[in-house]
Amino acid sequence: MAGELRPRAPNGLEQSGPVFDRARRLARTLFEDVEASVVLLSDGDAWRSHDPTGKAPKDAPVARMVVDSGKLLWVADASQDDRFRHRPNVTGSPHVRFYAAAPIQLEDGSIPGVFAVAGQTAKPFDEALAERLQDLADFVADEWSRIQSRNAREAARRESDVAQRMVAMIIETAPLSLLMTDLEMRILSASPRWIESRQLGDGEVIGHSLYELFPSTYEKWRPVYDRCLGGEPIQADRVEFHRPDGSVIWLQVELTPWRDSAGEIGGLIISSHDVTRMVEGLERAERSEERLRVAMETADIHVWELDFRRHELINIGAPANFYTDEQTYERLARDIWSSIDERDLPRVKEEWRRHEQEGVPYRPEYRVHRSDDKDVWVQGAVRYLTDDEGQPLRMIGALQNITDRKAAELALVQAKEEAESATRAKSAFLATMSHEIRTPLNGVLGMAQAMAMGTLEDEQHQRLDVIRQSGESLLAILNDVLDLSKIEAGKLELERAEFDLEETVQGALSAFAATAQAKGLTLTLNIQPAARGVYIGDSVRVRQILYNLISNGLKFTGKGGIKVTLSRRGRRLRLQVADTGIGVAPEKLTGLFQKFEQADASTTRRYGGTGLGLSICRDLAALMGGEIRAESSPGEGATFTVDLPLERVADSPERTLRVTGERPAVMDEAAAIRVLAAEDNGMNQLVLRTLLAQVGIEPTIVGNGREAVEAWASEPWDMILMDVQMPEVDGPTATGMIRARERAAGLARTPIIALTANAMAHQVAEYADAGMDGFVAKPIEAARLFEAIEFALETRRKAVVEAATATAATAAA
Repeated sequence: MAGELRPRAPNGLEQSGPVFDRARRLARTLFEDVEASVVLLSDGDAWRSHDPTGKAPKDAPVARMVVDSGKLLWVADASQDDRFRHRPNVTGSPHVRFYAAAPIQLEDGSIPGVFAVAGQTAKPFDEALAERLQDLADFVADEWSRIQSRNAREAARRESDVAQRMVAMIIETAPLSLLMTDLEMRILSASPRWIESRQLGDGEVIGHSLYELFPSTYEKWRPVYDRCLGGEPIQADRVEFHRPDGSVIWLQVELTPWRDSAGEIGGLIISSHDVTRMVEGLERAERSEERLRVAMETADIHVWELDFRRHELINIGAPANFYTDEQTYERLARDIWSSIDERDLPRVKEEWRRHEQEGVPYRPEYRVHRSDDKDVWVQGAVRYLTDDEGQPLRMIGALQNITDRKAAELALVQAKEEAESATRAKSAFLATMSHEIRTPLNGVLGMAQAMAMGTLEDEQHQRLDVIRQSGESLLAILNDVLDLSKIEAGKLELERAEFDLEETVQGALSAFAATAQAKGLTLTLNIQPAARGVYIGDSVRVRQILYNLISNGLKFTGKGGIKVTLSRRGRRLRLQVADTGIGVAPEKLTGLFQKFEQADASTTRRYGGTGLGLSICRDLAALMGGEIRAESSPGEGATFTVDLPLERVADSPERTLRVTGERPAVMDEAAAIRVLAAEDNGMNQLVLRTLLAQVGIEPTIVGNGREAVEAWASEPWDMILMDVQMPEVDGPTATGMIRARERAAGLARTPIIALTANAMAHQVAEYADAGMDGFVAKPIEAARLFEAIEFALETRRKAVVEAATATAATAAA
């Protein structure tokens, strides 16, 4: 049909048209009133030998049955055969009744198709005719095999011709240039490429000294030439060369001493490669075998050829860099596998098997054990040369010394392991130090809070404020260092949860209200209507960015104030913190976001600080997919802008405000609340006891998780404060034991609050999985502790009321 493409026949059969026609004629003579054809199946296509339309034959599925079974198929009457009577070519045109097909089986056992006959008259099975049909199929298979063999030989010949032409082309365009000198650096011989690359024109260079041609190189290159004339080969990967026309090229230069027949050094052979342009090529084919040998030794490459007919190993290029004496080389000549280290031999043999059977490129890396008991790492590559029958004649291979590369790889692995070990040690050290520092900080800040709740004189309040502010500053520095460590290690995890933006921002501002008031500064917040609402993200890190920016503004502002503005720009939330402080020169703005950097050293001395806050802001913004930038001029303050891709999901909820300092309602009955506290540190025990005493709670304190479980089992408790890290049994484990016993005994759930210095998102999730109902971070803030207690007790009361209501309803029913 015009415009349609005929499916391509499998290789060889499309050349067998006359043979197919002859077989079809014989079939029609034998069977009478039948149509004969060769049906081929290839890669999902079906092809009929005599169909010029290119359409897939209707009997292709039947042919597939024969191919899959490998047996002759004889259908005496298709209209009476349940397998075929519903087929379109049986029920309709051409109304096939008789159909037979024999598999075409090739020498390799494969069956690409069938030889089939079909007629409109039913034919009972005839064994003699069935044998003739199989003979015709075998005749077609034999013809195909003959053509395939011929095609294979032609393909091998073409491949060899293409390879030879490719090698010739590469050799003709070799980019290398060579130069031969005597001991006085007078030129004995120079390649045209060398003369051309130096722009020496057609002038005679033989007999001239390199110092004479290039006097400016004397001072720099004389020591190098002398070293090489002393017997040291030298390679320079990047050499800048200024040509006469003023242009500059970069060369890779190798210098090798050559020796005369007496073994004495007679001068240098200098090879150079223009690495200014990426060009491919090899040395000119006309170079002598000696020059080629020297070049291969310089490149540390050994080429060999194995003649299968003569069982002879021919060495091309001196193997001095691989084998130290003739013993090693002779051993290789007798058995090519004998040179490979036993540790690598099984792997190399497997690579060879895959190369031979699957055609996988053979480029193994292995060790050669030399006779001096030293190992040399080499990388190999081979290629077969075959005859017209495809049988291997020779195998050419190359070995490259990669010992230095392997040593570098090993050093890199060791360095990586050492770095990872150092990182683990650093993380463990920071975790330990965090815990050890937070413990005394918990004592300082906890006691300061407890004392502030009492009746004090103004001077005493001021002293406590100094203690509190100093402790909080130390805590902020500790948190900055830990956050920086987590960011650098890639272990800082971001939460993804809903949070109210205004509540989050107000929380950051409230922490600085007293500081701003003490300095006589204003601290204002402007939230544009479009920015209000509930967002999805990490509220802790958003608050931390604002906290650092506000803290930075307060530090460098002496008069005026700080203004925080929230707005939306497309799908991004924009946070801006502007101050009226000392400002920064524009050229120093970029450095502000570097670790441990401030505008200058005097700034650090005058205002203090670690220089980590803005760096952490930048890293946190980047982790959230956002960015931060600064605008400032000296004396005009600074504005920091943070754009974060946070999704707004709802309007802000209605809030019920509680007066600051208002005593929680649940605390009115504090004296009656039975609290069990598990804490192993004596200082922390005292802090807990002191803080809880301020609201009338007298806790029972135990020293580890095992004692907590035993105390819980001995009497009822309203709630448990559970430290996470304790000896014998830790907090989460003890909580799990309590929850298991509650379920087994059908007891009401006792609220358990975690006390921990480790409050990352994944750690909090682990505490919840263990059965804890909330957490309070260390150092403990009294307000947070009381809120957690209030929340836990309210939750328990609601559960008790709901249970009582359900019980009453059940009884009434």
